[in-house]
Amino acid sequence: MSKTLDFNTAYDAHWYELFAYANNILRSREAAEDIIQEVFLDLWNRLDDLTIDHYRAYLYKAVKFQCAKRLRQTPFTAVMLDHIGASLDVDDSEDHQTIEASKVQLVQKIDVLANDLLPERCLQIFKLRFKDNLSYKEIALQLDISTSTVDNQINKALKLLRESGVYNTEMVLLQLLVFGISAAAC
Repeated sequence: MSKTLDFNTAYDAHWYELFAYANNILRSREAAEDIIQEVFLDLWNRLDDLTIDHYRAYLYKAVKFQCAKRLRQTPFTAVMLDHIGASLDVDDSEDHQTIEASKVQLVQKIDVLANDLLPERCLQIFKLRFKDNLSYKEIALQLDISTSTVDNQINKALKLLRESGVYNTEMVLLQLLVFGISAAAC
């Protein structure tokens, strides 16, 4: 079977399920479509160099890595929370106000906790990343440090926040609230 035929067969057989997979991860139809297009374009460009026995497994792994890459590039800020809230179809304004208040409260709680828990340098890097939305490279250039130092400090900050409890429990509660999953269903 020719590689072009393999590509067409893989595209026809797996496009929709890969799109659904990416959309479920990214919660964005446009971003999911972009990821799928990038994955299939990359596959097409490298078709002659690759030997793939199981296209489905290969494509799922490629989509997973591209989604993870996209999520790493997306800053977690109040703006992102607003975008998530705006994507909800909330008819009841009282529920909408409750969600908005919860989002603001969570962002404030994480900010206060970061100020209390994180060492000065770690806090500085954390704020540059998540408040100022700077990339690792931009932070490294601004502070005259390596990108691996930035990565280590961000990981340290997230670990400390996770260990504090707010990052895990509050984030799960926010996700349940934002994505409309009732506590009774859990």
